[in-house]
Amino acid sequence: MFLESRGIILYILIIILLLVAGDLMAEDILLLTINLEKEPFSPLAKDLEKTFEKKTKLEEYNLDISFSYNYKRGQFHSSSILNRLKDIFATEDIILGILDVDLYVEGLNFIFGEAQPLNRIAVISVKRLRQEFYGLSEDKDLFYQRILKEAVHEIGHIFKLSHCPNPKCVMHFSNSLRDTDIKDFRFCPICERRLNIK
Repeated sequence: MFLESRGIILYILIIILLLVAGDLMAEDILLLTINLEKEPFSPLAKDLEKTFEKKTKLEEYNLDISFSYNYKRGQFHSSSILNRLKDIFATEDIILGILDVDLYVEGLNFIFGEAQPLNRIAVISVKRLRQEFYGLSEDKDLFYQRILKEAVHEIGHIFKLSHCPNPKCVMHFSNSLRDTDIKDFRFCPICERRLNIK
């Protein structure tokens, strides 16, 4: 009788764990173009859906981000924007915001993006990913590849991946745009194994 009761309790616990795990794996990706038109980012939504095997929704969102502007630096504080998005969106979805402003965090001159894994929220900026930012001719294909890499990188952080020492891995830290151009938009085999999203 005692063993039978333990078996039933164990069975119930396994069911509960499976249900909780199912809830954790059920989230979608919400791709927010912040103060930007969404249409140019439709290919990105499709590529993220393929990469992470998650339904990806693309939406435009207007947000006054002036509160995050640092007049001394002429840049926007990304952590402040993330905190505001966290307060606005009470969702189980993973949120990736796309901006076209120059972002920074304390201690760095600039950043391409930032993630808050515990809150399942991230932002990237396309500002410094354009060739034109550096006085060079427009290159739409290169621009898109950079956006894809930075988007996958930040969502990788949401899935608890840290920076990778492999310069070809999408999780490699981009200290400069050259680093972004060198790395792939895919995960290296080690990060792929660590990426538990299914």
